[in-house]
Amino acid sequence: MSRRRRVALVPLGCPKNLVDSEVMLGALDQAGFEVGVDQHEADVVIVNTCAFIDAAQEEAVEALLDLAELKQHGQCRALIVAGCLSRRFGEELFGELPEIDGIIGPGDLAQITDVVERALAGRRPVEIDGRGEDEAQLPRWAPGPTASRYVKLAEGCDHSCAFCTIPELRGPYRSRPADRIIQECRAIAEAGVKEIVLVAQDTTAYGLDLQPQDSLSRLLHGLRALPLDGWIRVMYLHPDRVDEHLIETIGEHLQVVNYFDIPFQHAAAPVLKAMHRAGSADEYLALVSRIRRAIPDAAVRTTFLLGYPGETEEDFEQLLDFIAEARFDRAACFAFSAQAGTVAASLPNPVPPEVAAERVDRFMEAQEALSLDRNRHFEGQRLRVLLECQDARSGEWVGRSYRDAPEVDGQVLLTSGPTNQTVDPGQFVWAVIEEALVHDLRGRIA
Repeated sequence: MSRRRRVALVPLGCPKNLVDSEVMLGALDQAGFEVGVDQHEADVVIVNTCAFIDAAQEEAVEALLDLAELKQHGQCRALIVAGCLSRRFGEELFGELPEIDGIIGPGDLAQITDVVERALAGRRPVEIDGRGEDEAQLPRWAPGPTASRYVKLAEGCDHSCAFCTIPELRGPYRSRPADRIIQECRAIAEAGVKEIVLVAQDTTAYGLDLQPQDSLSRLLHGLRALPLDGWIRVMYLHPDRVDEHLIETIGEHLQVVNYFDIPFQHAAAPVLKAMHRAGSADEYLALVSRIRRAIPDAAVRTTFLLGYPGETEEDFEQLLDFIAEARFDRAACFAFSAQAGTVAASLPNPVPPEVAAERVDRFMEAQEALSLDRNRHFEGQRLRVLLECQDARSGEWVGRSYRDAPEVDGQVLLTSGPTNQTVDPGQFVWAVIEEALVHDLRGRIA
Protein backbone atom coordinates (compact mmCIF):
# COMPACT_ATOMS: atom_id res chain seq x y z
CA MET A 1 0.00 0.00 0.00
CA SER A 2 1.52 3.35 -1.06
CA ARG A 3 1.83 6.09 1.53
CA ARG A 4 -0.37 9.16 1.48
CA ARG A 5 1.05 12.19 -0.26
CA ARG A 6 2.27 14.72 2.26
CA VAL A 7 1.51 18.44 2.38
CA ALA A 8 3.24 21.20 4.35
CA LEU A 9 1.86 24.72 4.53
CA VAL A 10 3.77 27.86 5.50
CA PRO A 11 1.36 30.64 6.62
CA LEU A 12 2.57 34.24 6.34
CA GLY A 13 0.84 37.49 7.24
CA CYS A 14 -2.23 38.08 9.36
CA PRO A 15 -4.45 35.75 11.43
CA LYS A 16 -7.00 35.77 8.60
CA ASN A 17 -4.37 34.10 6.45
CA LEU A 18 -3.84 31.50 9.17
CA VAL A 19 -7.55 30.65 9.07
CA ASP A 20 -7.37 30.33 5.26
CA SER A 21 -4.37 28.03 5.69
CA GLU A 22 -6.30 25.73 8.01
CA VAL A 23 -9.23 25.70 5.56
CA MET A 24 -6.93 24.60 2.72
CA LEU A 25 -5.36 21.92 4.89
CA GLY A 26 -8.82 20.73 5.92
CA ALA A 27 -9.84 20.30 2.28
CA LEU A 28 -6.63 18.42 1.47
CA ASP A 29 -6.97 16.22 4.56
CA GLN A 30 -10.51 15.32 3.50
CA ALA A 31 -9.17 14.48 0.03
CA GLY A 32 -6.74 11.92 1.48
CA PHE A 33 -3.51 13.90 1.78
CA GLU A 34 -1.39 13.77 4.92
CA VAL A 35 -1.27 17.36 6.12
CA GLY A 36 0.64 19.32 8.72
CA VAL A 37 3.95 17.59 8.05
CA ASP A 38 7.40 19.16 8.17
CA GLN A 39 8.25 20.99 4.95
CA HIS A 40 11.41 18.88 4.51
CA GLU A 41 9.28 15.72 4.41
CA ALA A 42 6.50 17.06 2.19
CA ASP A 43 5.68 16.18 -1.40
CA VAL A 44 3.78 19.47 -1.70
CA VAL A 45 4.65 22.77 -0.02
CA ILE A 46 2.09 25.59 0.00
CA VAL A 47 3.08 29.13 0.95
CA ASN A 48 0.08 31.26 1.94
CA THR A 49 1.34 34.76 1.28
CA CYS A 50 0.59 38.32 2.32
CA ALA A 51 0.97 41.33 0.00
CA PHE A 52 -0.31 44.17 2.18
CA ILE A 53 2.98 46.08 2.38
CA ASP A 54 6.39 45.83 0.72
CA ALA A 55 7.92 44.04 3.71
CA ALA A 56 5.26 41.31 3.51
CA GLN A 57 5.87 40.86 -0.21
CA GLU A 58 9.62 40.60 0.37
CA GLU A 59 9.08 38.06 3.15
CA ALA A 60 6.92 35.95 0.83
CA VAL A 61 9.46 36.00 -2.02
CA GLU A 62 12.31 35.11 0.35
CA ALA A 63 10.29 32.21 1.74
CA LEU A 64 9.53 30.95 -1.77
CA LEU A 65 13.20 31.12 -2.78
CA ASP A 66 14.22 29.21 0.35
CA LEU A 67 11.55 26.55 -0.16
CA ALA A 68 12.42 26.18 -3.83
CA GLU A 69 15.63 24.54 -2.62
CA LEU A 70 13.52 21.62 -1.40
CA LYS A 71 12.72 20.77 -5.02
CA GLN A 72 16.43 20.40 -5.69
CA HIS A 73 17.58 18.77 -2.48
CA GLY A 74 14.43 17.39 -0.85
CA GLN A 75 11.41 15.36 -1.84
CA CYS A 76 9.17 18.31 -2.72
CA ARG A 77 7.48 17.77 -6.08
CA ALA A 78 5.22 20.82 -6.14
CA LEU A 79 5.53 24.35 -4.74
CA ILE A 80 2.22 26.21 -4.57
CA VAL A 81 1.73 29.95 -3.96
CA ALA A 82 -1.53 30.90 -2.26
CA GLY A 83 -2.94 34.09 -0.79
CA CYS A 84 -2.71 37.78 -1.56
CA LEU A 85 0.59 37.74 -3.45
CA SER A 86 -1.12 35.45 -5.97
CA ARG A 87 -4.02 37.85 -6.36
CA ARG A 88 -1.69 40.82 -6.66
CA PHE A 89 0.76 39.49 -9.23
CA GLY A 90 -0.99 36.50 -10.79
CA GLU A 91 0.86 34.69 -13.55
CA GLU A 92 3.76 37.15 -13.33
CA LEU A 93 5.00 34.94 -10.50
CA PHE A 94 5.66 32.11 -12.94
CA GLY A 95 8.03 34.31 -14.92
CA GLU A 96 9.82 35.66 -11.86
CA LEU A 97 9.97 32.34 -9.97
CA PRO A 98 10.01 29.37 -12.36
CA GLU A 99 10.22 27.03 -9.34
CA ILE A 100 6.53 27.67 -8.68
CA ASP A 101 4.22 24.86 -9.83
CA GLY A 102 0.80 26.33 -9.07
CA ILE A 103 -0.98 29.52 -8.00
CA ILE A 104 -4.22 29.93 -6.07
CA GLY A 105 -5.82 33.17 -4.92
CA PRO A 106 -7.38 33.95 -1.53
CA GLY A 107 -10.90 33.57 -2.92
CA ASP A 108 -10.34 30.11 -4.42
CA LEU A 109 -9.72 27.98 -1.34
CA ALA A 110 -12.28 25.41 -2.48
CA GLN A 111 -10.08 24.70 -5.51
CA ILE A 112 -6.96 23.83 -3.52
CA THR A 113 -7.20 20.05 -3.98
CA ASP A 114 -7.61 20.40 -7.73
CA VAL A 115 -4.71 22.88 -7.91
CA VAL A 116 -2.43 20.52 -5.98
CA GLU A 117 -3.39 17.52 -8.13
CA ARG A 118 -2.76 19.43 -11.35
CA ALA A 119 0.54 20.80 -10.06
CA LEU A 120 1.72 17.29 -9.17
CA ALA A 121 0.82 16.27 -12.73
CA GLY A 122 3.02 19.05 -14.10
CA ARG A 123 0.23 21.26 -15.43
CA ARG A 124 1.11 24.49 -13.48
CA PRO A 125 -2.47 25.59 -12.71
CA VAL A 126 -3.62 29.14 -11.96
CA GLU A 127 -6.82 29.76 -9.95
CA ILE A 128 -7.19 33.41 -8.96
CA ASP A 129 -10.67 34.42 -10.11
CA GLY A 130 -12.95 33.39 -7.24
CA ARG A 131 -14.24 35.37 -4.28
CA GLY A 132 -14.59 32.60 -1.74
CA GLU A 133 -18.36 32.19 -1.81
CA ASP A 134 -18.20 28.50 -0.97
CA GLU A 135 -15.26 28.39 1.45
CA ALA A 136 -17.55 28.55 4.52
CA GLN A 137 -18.64 25.00 3.66
CA LEU A 138 -15.09 23.63 3.69
CA PRO A 139 -13.71 21.62 6.61
CA ARG A 140 -11.02 23.25 8.71
CA TRP A 141 -7.95 21.35 9.80
CA ALA A 142 -7.26 21.48 13.52
CA PRO A 143 -3.60 21.73 14.56
CA GLY A 144 -2.25 20.01 17.65
CA PRO A 145 -3.14 21.21 21.16
CA THR A 146 -3.22 25.00 21.23
CA ALA A 147 -4.44 27.59 23.68
CA SER A 148 -5.97 29.86 21.02
CA ARG A 149 -7.78 29.55 17.69
CA TYR A 150 -8.86 32.23 15.24
CA VAL A 151 -12.34 32.33 13.75
CA LYS A 152 -12.98 34.50 10.69
CA LEU A 153 -16.29 36.36 10.69
CA ALA A 154 -16.14 37.72 7.14
CA GLU A 155 -14.06 38.04 4.03
CA GLY A 156 -13.14 41.19 2.10
CA CYS A 157 -13.64 44.87 2.90
CA ASP A 158 -15.95 47.73 1.83
CA HIS A 159 -13.82 50.60 3.15
CA SER A 160 -11.96 52.82 0.70
CA CYS A 161 -8.80 53.71 2.63
CA ALA A 162 -6.47 55.36 0.15
CA PHE A 163 -3.44 53.28 1.14
CA CYS A 164 -5.01 49.82 1.22
CA THR A 165 -5.17 47.04 -1.38
CA ILE A 166 -7.41 44.67 0.60
CA PRO A 167 -10.66 45.44 -1.29
CA GLU A 168 -8.81 44.72 -4.54
CA LEU A 169 -7.16 41.56 -3.23
CA ARG A 170 -10.08 40.09 -1.30
CA GLY A 171 -13.17 41.70 -2.77
CA PRO A 172 -16.16 43.29 -1.04
CA TYR A 173 -17.17 42.52 2.54
CA ARG A 174 -18.99 39.19 2.87
CA SER A 175 -20.18 38.07 6.31
CA ARG A 176 -20.43 34.41 7.21
CA PRO A 177 -23.83 33.29 8.53
CA ALA A 178 -24.00 33.48 12.31
CA ASP A 179 -25.06 29.87 12.73
CA ARG A 180 -21.91 28.64 10.98
CA ILE A 181 -19.70 30.88 13.11
CA ILE A 182 -21.37 29.69 16.31
CA GLN A 183 -21.10 26.07 15.19
CA GLU A 184 -17.39 26.48 14.50
CA CYS A 185 -16.79 28.22 17.83
CA ARG A 186 -18.68 25.46 19.63
CA ALA A 187 -16.50 22.78 18.04
CA ILE A 188 -13.37 24.70 19.02
CA ALA A 189 -14.59 25.11 22.60
CA GLU A 190 -15.51 21.43 22.85
CA ALA A 191 -11.99 20.56 21.68
CA GLY A 192 -10.64 22.26 24.80
CA VAL A 193 -9.31 25.48 23.28
CA LYS A 194 -9.29 28.25 25.88
CA GLU A 195 -9.33 31.37 23.72
CA ILE A 196 -11.34 32.11 20.57
CA VAL A 197 -10.13 35.15 18.64
CA LEU A 198 -12.70 36.66 16.26
CA VAL A 199 -11.16 38.32 13.19
CA ALA A 200 -12.20 40.05 9.96
CA GLN A 201 -10.92 43.01 8.05
CA ASP A 202 -13.50 44.98 10.06
CA THR A 203 -15.31 42.96 12.72
CA THR A 204 -17.67 45.86 13.47
CA ALA A 205 -19.11 45.59 9.95
CA TYR A 206 -20.19 42.02 10.64
CA GLY A 207 -23.71 41.20 9.47
CA LEU A 208 -24.52 44.51 7.81
CA ASP A 209 -24.50 42.82 4.39
CA LEU A 210 -26.70 39.87 5.44
CA GLN A 211 -30.43 39.54 4.87
CA PRO A 212 -31.86 40.02 7.41
CA GLN A 213 -29.14 42.25 8.80
CA ASP A 214 -27.07 41.03 11.71
CA SER A 215 -24.48 42.71 13.94
CA LEU A 216 -21.35 41.96 15.94
CA SER A 217 -23.21 42.64 19.18
CA ARG A 218 -25.93 40.15 18.28
CA LEU A 219 -23.32 37.56 17.30
CA LEU A 220 -21.55 37.99 20.65
CA HIS A 221 -24.88 37.45 22.42
CA GLY A 222 -25.29 34.26 20.39
CA LEU A 223 -21.93 33.01 21.64
CA ARG A 224 -22.98 33.21 25.30
CA ALA A 225 -24.09 29.58 25.34
CA LEU A 226 -20.71 28.20 24.26
CA PRO A 227 -19.23 25.51 26.52
CA LEU A 228 -16.07 27.61 26.73
CA ASP A 229 -13.87 27.59 29.80
CA GLY A 230 -11.99 30.65 28.66
CA TRP A 231 -12.04 33.83 26.62
CA ILE A 232 -13.44 35.33 23.46
CA ARG A 233 -11.32 38.13 22.01
CA VAL A 234 -12.46 40.47 19.23
CA MET A 235 -9.88 42.06 16.91
CA TYR A 236 -9.94 44.78 14.21
CA LEU A 237 -12.71 47.11 15.40
CA HIS A 238 -13.22 50.07 13.07
CA PRO A 239 -13.49 53.33 15.04
CA ASP A 240 -16.53 54.51 13.07
CA ARG A 241 -18.65 51.61 14.34
CA VAL A 242 -17.59 51.17 17.97
CA ASP A 243 -20.85 52.44 19.45
CA GLU A 244 -22.32 52.41 22.95
CA HIS A 245 -24.20 49.19 22.34
CA LEU A 246 -21.04 47.31 21.34
CA ILE A 247 -19.10 48.72 24.30
CA GLU A 248 -21.92 47.64 26.62
CA THR A 249 -22.09 44.19 25.05
CA ILE A 250 -18.36 43.60 25.52
CA GLY A 251 -18.44 44.94 29.06
CA GLU A 252 -21.35 42.74 30.13
CA HIS A 253 -20.35 39.53 28.33
CA LEU A 254 -18.50 37.39 30.88
CA GLN A 255 -16.49 35.48 28.28
CA VAL A 256 -15.52 38.40 26.03
CA VAL A 257 -12.34 40.03 27.33
CA ASN A 258 -12.30 43.79 27.90
CA TYR A 259 -9.95 44.38 24.99
CA PHE A 260 -10.50 46.91 22.20
CA ASP A 261 -8.27 46.64 19.12
CA ILE A 262 -9.05 49.83 17.15
CA PRO A 263 -6.64 50.83 14.35
CA PHE A 264 -6.84 54.64 14.25
CA GLN A 265 -4.03 54.98 11.63
CA HIS A 266 -3.31 58.65 12.47
CA ALA A 267 -4.58 61.67 14.41
CA ALA A 268 -3.69 64.70 12.29
CA ALA A 269 -6.67 65.94 10.28
CA PRO A 270 -4.79 66.50 6.96
CA VAL A 271 -3.35 62.98 7.07
CA LEU A 272 -6.66 61.35 7.97
CA LYS A 273 -8.32 63.21 5.11
CA ALA A 274 -5.63 62.07 2.66
CA MET A 275 -6.09 58.52 3.95
CA HIS A 276 -9.85 58.71 3.32
CA ARG A 277 -10.40 58.02 7.02
CA ALA A 278 -13.33 59.59 8.86
CA GLY A 279 -13.04 60.94 12.38
CA SER A 280 -10.64 63.25 14.17
CA ALA A 281 -8.24 63.23 17.10
CA ASP A 282 -10.91 64.70 19.36
CA GLU A 283 -13.47 62.09 18.29
CA TYR A 284 -10.96 59.30 18.79
CA LEU A 285 -10.04 60.57 22.27
CA ALA A 286 -13.74 60.78 23.13
CA LEU A 287 -14.19 57.16 22.02
CA VAL A 288 -11.28 55.97 24.17
CA SER A 289 -12.72 57.93 27.09
CA ARG A 290 -16.19 56.38 26.62
CA ILE A 291 -14.68 52.90 26.58
CA ARG A 292 -12.70 53.46 29.76
CA ARG A 293 -15.59 55.19 31.49
CA ALA A 294 -17.87 52.22 30.75
CA ILE A 295 -15.18 49.57 31.39
CA PRO A 296 -12.46 50.97 33.70
CA ASP A 297 -10.07 48.06 33.17
CA ALA A 298 -10.44 48.02 29.37
CA ALA A 299 -7.24 47.50 27.38
CA VAL A 300 -7.12 49.63 24.23
CA ARG A 301 -4.78 48.70 21.41
CA THR A 302 -4.19 50.57 18.15
CA THR A 303 -1.93 50.91 15.11
CA PHE A 304 -0.68 53.89 13.12
CA LEU A 305 0.76 54.47 9.67
CA LEU A 306 3.69 56.93 9.64
CA GLY A 307 5.41 58.73 6.81
CA TYR A 308 2.23 58.99 4.76
CA PRO A 309 2.51 61.31 1.73
CA GLY A 310 2.14 64.90 2.89
CA GLU A 311 2.72 64.10 6.58
CA THR A 312 4.52 67.08 8.06
CA GLU A 313 6.57 67.33 11.21
CA GLU A 314 3.63 69.21 12.74
CA ASP A 315 1.31 66.30 11.84
CA PHE A 316 3.67 63.85 13.45
CA GLU A 317 4.00 65.96 16.60
CA GLN A 318 0.21 66.04 16.81
CA LEU A 319 0.21 62.24 16.72
CA LEU A 320 2.72 62.14 19.58
CA ASP A 321 0.49 64.50 21.58
CA PHE A 322 -2.46 62.25 20.77
CA ILE A 323 -0.89 59.05 22.10
CA ALA A 324 0.32 60.91 25.18
CA GLU A 325 -3.25 61.89 25.97
CA ALA A 326 -4.87 58.60 24.96
CA ARG A 327 -2.32 56.46 26.85
CA PHE A 328 -2.95 53.31 24.88
CA ASP A 329 -2.14 49.99 26.49
CA ARG A 330 -0.61 48.83 23.22
CA ALA A 331 0.27 50.81 20.08
CA ALA A 332 2.17 49.69 17.00
CA CYS A 333 3.24 51.68 13.97
CA PHE A 334 4.40 50.99 10.45
CA ALA A 335 6.22 53.10 7.89
CA PHE A 336 4.16 53.84 4.78
CA SER A 337 5.03 51.95 1.61
CA ALA A 338 3.22 52.90 -1.59
CA GLN A 339 1.22 50.08 -3.16
CA ALA A 340 0.60 50.22 -6.90
CA GLY A 341 -3.01 50.88 -7.82
CA THR A 342 -3.90 52.71 -4.61
CA VAL A 343 -4.80 56.38 -4.36
CA ALA A 344 -1.92 56.91 -1.94
CA ALA A 345 0.63 55.73 -4.50
CA SER A 346 -0.02 58.82 -6.65
CA LEU A 347 -0.20 61.43 -3.87
CA PRO A 348 2.26 64.33 -3.96
CA ASN A 349 4.80 65.24 -1.28
CA PRO A 350 6.16 61.79 -0.42
CA VAL A 351 7.98 61.53 2.90
CA PRO A 352 11.60 60.38 2.43
CA PRO A 353 12.09 56.83 3.75
CA GLU A 354 14.78 57.94 6.18
CA VAL A 355 12.40 60.53 7.66
CA ALA A 356 9.62 57.94 7.99
CA ALA A 357 12.03 55.50 9.68
CA GLU A 358 13.17 58.22 12.10
CA ARG A 359 9.54 58.99 12.98
CA VAL A 360 8.87 55.30 13.61
CA ASP A 361 11.80 55.25 16.06
CA ARG A 362 10.59 58.40 17.83
CA PHE A 363 7.05 57.07 18.01
CA MET A 364 8.17 53.77 19.55
CA GLU A 365 10.36 55.56 22.08
CA ALA A 366 7.39 57.65 23.19
CA GLN A 367 4.98 54.71 23.23
CA GLU A 368 7.35 52.46 25.16
CA ALA A 369 7.51 55.02 27.97
CA LEU A 370 3.70 55.18 28.01
CA SER A 371 3.44 51.39 27.90
CA LEU A 372 5.79 51.00 30.85
CA ASP A 373 3.76 53.51 32.83
CA ARG A 374 0.51 51.67 32.00
CA ASN A 375 2.08 48.34 33.01
CA ARG A 376 3.18 49.71 36.37
CA HIS A 377 -0.47 50.05 37.36
CA PHE A 378 -0.61 46.25 37.50
CA GLU A 379 2.24 45.78 39.98
CA GLY A 380 0.85 44.11 43.09
CA GLN A 381 -2.38 43.10 41.34
CA ARG A 382 -3.72 39.65 40.58
CA LEU A 383 -4.34 38.77 36.94
CA ARG A 384 -5.82 35.72 35.31
CA VAL A 385 -3.22 34.34 32.89
CA LEU A 386 -3.51 31.77 30.13
CA LEU A 387 -0.30 29.72 30.12
CA GLU A 388 1.20 28.92 26.73
CA CYS A 389 4.61 27.35 27.35
CA GLN A 390 7.50 27.07 29.78
CA ASP A 391 10.88 28.54 28.88
CA ALA A 392 13.34 25.66 28.84
CA ARG A 393 16.26 27.81 29.96
CA SER A 394 14.77 30.09 32.61
CA GLY A 395 11.98 27.80 33.80
CA GLU A 396 9.57 30.74 33.64
CA TRP A 397 6.06 30.15 32.39
CA VAL A 398 5.03 32.32 29.46
CA GLY A 399 1.39 33.35 29.29
CA ARG A 400 -1.00 36.14 28.37
CA SER A 401 -3.56 38.20 30.24
CA TYR A 402 -6.77 39.68 28.85
CA ARG A 403 -4.63 42.63 27.69
CA ASP A 404 -2.50 40.48 25.39
CA ALA A 405 -3.63 39.21 22.00
CA PRO A 406 -1.62 36.31 20.55
CA GLU A 407 1.58 37.25 18.71
CA VAL A 408 1.02 41.02 18.62
CA ASP A 409 1.03 42.10 22.29
CA GLY A 410 3.09 41.49 25.39
CA GLN A 411 3.34 38.47 27.66
CA VAL A 412 3.18 37.62 31.34
CA LEU A 413 6.30 35.84 32.62
CA LEU A 414 5.71 33.75 35.73
CA THR A 415 7.62 31.68 38.23
CA SER A 416 5.92 28.93 40.20
CA GLY A 417 4.30 29.94 43.47
CA PRO A 418 5.27 28.79 46.98
CA THR A 419 3.17 25.63 46.70
CA ASN A 420 4.98 24.71 43.47
CA GLN A 421 1.70 23.36 42.08
CA THR A 422 1.62 21.41 38.83
CA VAL A 423 0.53 23.51 35.86
CA ASP A 424 0.31 22.80 32.15
CA PRO A 425 0.19 24.75 28.89
CA GLY A 426 -3.36 25.79 28.02
CA GLN A 427 -4.28 26.20 31.68
CA PHE A 428 -5.52 29.36 33.41
CA VAL A 429 -3.77 30.45 36.60
CA TRP A 430 -4.00 33.43 38.87
CA ALA A 431 -0.79 35.43 39.04
CA VAL A 432 0.55 38.13 41.32
CA ILE A 433 2.32 40.78 39.25
CA GLU A 434 5.64 41.83 40.79
CA GLU A 435 7.40 43.79 38.05
CA ALA A 436 6.37 45.88 35.06
CA LEU A 437 8.49 45.78 31.91
CA VAL A 438 8.08 47.88 28.78
CA HIS A 439 5.92 45.35 26.97
CA ASP A 440 5.56 42.48 29.45
CA LEU A 441 4.68 41.80 33.06
CA ARG A 442 6.59 39.53 35.40
CA GLY A 443 5.28 37.80 38.50
CA ARG A 444 4.53 34.48 40.17
CA ILE A 445 1.74 31.98 40.06
CA ALA A 446 -0.48 32.67 43.07
